Amino acid sequence: MKKKLVCLAALGFLAGMIPAHVLGDAVPPAYEIEVDSLQNWNAVYAYSPSLRLQSLPGDARDTTRVAPSGAAGEYMSYRTKEKSYLRSFSIYAYFGESGERVHPVVSISADGKTYKTITPDIHDHGGGAVVYESRAFSGSTRFLKITFPGGTEGVPAIGKVVLNGPFSVGASVPSGKVYYGRMVMLNRSEAGETVYYTTDGSDPRSSKTRKHYFSPIPVLGSMTLKTTAVKHSGSGQSAAGQVSTYRYDVTTPAAAPAGLIDELEGFKQSAGRSNLYIAKNDPSYFDNDAGRIARTGAGQGYIVYRTEYDITSFTVYGSFFTGVPLEDQRFYASPDGKAYTEVRAEDAAAGYPQSNWQPYAYEAAALPKGTRYLKIMLNGAANTWSPQVTKVVLNRNTASVRLASTATGGTAKVDLSSETPDARIYYRLNKGSDFIPYTSPLDLAGYNVIETYAVKDGFVPSPIRKYTVNASSDVAIDKYGQMKKASFSGKVTSESQLAADAKADAAYYGSLQAPAGRDSYGGLAGSAAKYGLKAKGFFAIQQLNGRKVMTAPNGDLYFSLAVNGVTPNETYTKVKGREQKFEAIPPYEGEFKNAYLGEDNFSFYMANVFRKTGKFPTEHSVYMTAVDRLKKWGFNGVGNYSPEKYGEDGTMPYVRMLPLSTMNWAKLKGIAIFDIFAPDAEAKLDDAFRKTLTPHKNDPMLIGYFIDNEYDFHKFYSDVPKLKASSAAIKGKLVQRLADKYGTVAKFNAAWGTGFKSFADAREAELTVKTSASWADMDDFYAYYLDTFFGTVSRIYRKYDPNHLLLGDRWITSTFHNEKYRAPLAKAEGKYVDVLSINYYSYKIETDLLKDVYEESGGKPILLSEFGYGTGEQGLQPLLPNSATNQFQRGMRYRNYVEGVATLPYIVGAHVFNYVDQAGLGRYWQDEWGEHYNSGLVNVADRPYKDYLAGVTVTNDDIYKVMLGERPKFYYDFNKG
Repeated sequence: MKKKLVCLAALGFLAGMIPAHVLGDAVPPAYEIEVDSLQNWNAVYAYSPSLRLQSLPGDARDTTRVAPSGAAGEYMSYRTKEKSYLRSFSIYAYFGESGERVHPVVSISADGKTYKTITPDIHDHGGGAVVYESRAFSGSTRFLKITFPGGTEGVPAIGKVVLNGPFSVGASVPSGKVYYGRMVMLNRSEAGETVYYTTDGSDPRSSKTRKHYFSPIPVLGSMTLKTTAVKHSGSGQSAAGQVSTYRYDVTTPAAAPAGLIDELEGFKQSAGRSNLYIAKNDPSYFDNDAGRIARTGAGQGYIVYRTEYDITSFTVYGSFFTGVPLEDQRFYASPDGKAYTEVRAEDAAAGYPQSNWQPYAYEAAALPKGTRYLKIMLNGAANTWSPQVTKVVLNRNTASVRLASTATGGTAKVDLSSETPDARIYYRLNKGSDFIPYTSPLDLAGYNVIETYAVKDGFVPSPIRKYTVNASSDVAIDKYGQMKKASFSGKVTSESQLAADAKADAAYYGSLQAPAGRDSYGGLAGSAAKYGLKAKGFFAIQQLNGRKVMTAPNGDLYFSLAVNGVTPNETYTKVKGREQKFEAIPPYEGEFKNAYLGEDNFSFYMANVFRKTGKFPTEHSVYMTAVDRLKKWGFNGVGNYSPEKYGEDGTMPYVRMLPLSTMNWAKLKGIAIFDIFAPDAEAKLDDAFRKTLTPHKNDPMLIGYFIDNEYDFHKFYSDVPKLKASSAAIKGKLVQRLADKYGTVAKFNAAWGTGFKSFADAREAELTVKTSASWADMDDFYAYYLDTFFGTVSRIYRKYDPNHLLLGDRWITSTFHNEKYRAPLAKAEGKYVDVLSINYYSYKIETDLLKDVYEESGGKPILLSEFGYGTGEQGLQPLLPNSATNQFQRGMRYRNYVEGVATLPYIVGAHVFNYVDQAGLGRYWQDEWGEHYNSGLVNVADRPYKDYLAGVTVTNDDIYKVMLGERPKFYYDFNKG
């Protein structure tokens, strides 16, 4: 398979290294914030001399303003700073008391010569104050010009000009009377702006009571809402936008029922507690809440409430850190504070996450009759500071909205309801600008996200719940990551089945035993002494009875049976942008966050292991679990594209890859060939090998290094001559050798059938191999390239690691099957490597071709570094079409292949691809076209393919008997069905 893995750690590292915004050439265009309060003319680029500055020291708004004289054509203009452009502006203006208003003309320009007039938005703030705003100009805009209309009657003075600052903040609900509990959303004009608000009438730009806007604001009484946006530029400049004011009155205020609302500023309302304290740090992580309860130490913590009235319902709000496993809180009810009964509460994510903290809420109704005591128990073995409880509501909580949907064809009918009688329900569809009243069932098509809440007069609004409704007919993957249309035995249909798998796994894996007679490396125990093989301290190639064999560090015979891809990486699939193809995707903000890679890619495999075990697997736990299983299935190694760092644990022999694939300086456009002729290639290789190889050169569990994966040698003749020497040194080297051979361009033209005026022209031109002379020249250059490449790599490799095997470059099958490329490659590579490696997918073993490689290489052994078979039973692609109709036949294919090659006197191992099936809609880094093969030993539900593995295990257990001729090789005749 081509290019199996993108290094996840590297992706994260690069993401952290790239700044979100910088000012300068690196990230054009840049938009520097500039604020001119017009204390003087210093920031103005050009202006009419007749304009004058007014000083108004007693005015609380802008104390200095530019006033026109009345002359026609008066203007003032701005030019952005160097390397900055104009994206938006805000112009603060003030009219007199006459009532007449004549607006200035505003225009923009890229060069300060040709201006385009625009019509800005006008925001009226009363008292003659207005703000002109506009944005989204082209990336080349640098100039802003304000032209006064002439005259003085009705003409404004300019008080402040802001370039690239924030715009005014809009509210989803206009001022006026609203229903109790109506949610108001604040809509920032651009991502990255920080929105602040107050509800006490103070100025949100400076007030100590201002809050950072994260989530909708409920109107529970008369309220004055003031809001502003703050924007920051890459150089550290910032600016606040104008203040927008909204005033609300509740139309139907109602008295609250008997109950309480504890905001947890302290413990005054509680009747007892243990192992808890009030956390006040980082309120911005908790929707501005500066009072929460958390545990003071490990173990459980609890808080008790006692009332003089019956407690019938509650809602407990909190937040959990999404990187830490969440353990459910527990609740207990009592009539007397002595005998407690556990009460079941429903929990769900509630609201919008901040800085990895996800709000949640537990809700319960119909508590036992006579309940006067409620005990809330906090749990969490991973960390004492997660979860944190932010608010407790007794009897005054509106029940959350429940969603029920019925699919009919390509649409869904959606019903919203709340258990609280007479509650009003509001919903927001697909990130709309406002919550709107729910009046009747919704008819939806396609993929939808619904956020909803309920509120009853006098009660606390319910938590905001988010639901997804996929009414699309394009659903291809079910909620467990299985192909929707595939029907097969063992298909998961419920979470309870996955939970039951934990017990089933224990029984199945407990029934397996690693093959007897193996040493600690998985080699044939005692074979070194029996056959006179030498212990060399590392894996090595030796002779045994006329054949080449690999030996373990202790000298025992070792036939490498490894599994590639012992990692969940290929189970991640891109979900963002194609949600309609998935029946259900757990939200990123919830408990399944650890099944995400970034926010765009999701692993149903990781989610299913979590559902099965109750714990999220880590890369390390997946690896270690796999190693234990692999040994029981008879494997003795971990193959390529597995986390190399865990091989150092010494639990199983493993392989590494030289770092050539990470060297962008040696990559060529359109062809996977390492450009060994790139400037300073040898020095760069030397430095990289020194850093990479030195730390592991004494590791006895390390078999050796692959050079790289599946080079496009089969494209060498067609693609290399078409490259440009200006970007590909290999093309320059080709033309240089041709010039050295032919001497004159005329002789070269005659030989190649070209018409160049000089060899310099040929360096950048596309050469076509079509004459016999050109084919012969490319034969020569191909051999020269191979010798230079493998010779250089081998020499530097052995300089820093003389101990481990150099395992070759994992040939792609296309190269292997073409003698023109195969023979020179085997001949050249055989001079420098210890083992040739071939990714060899085949219906049968082509012994003639394998023998040809062996002989052309001068007798170097071969490792079949990648092979495999699959079926279409579960809806995935089968690796090799029509190779197997079921998992039993898949096992028979494995047996035929591995036992067949084990009898060949030059094969030292076979590595099967891979541990877990690939994602049903393709592995993430290839987007929609990603590989999606039934390639694994286990499927997306972490269920082993037992029929396949039964065959695998028989062959693996007997591999040394087959290799040594102690029993005949197995053969299953597929022609007989």
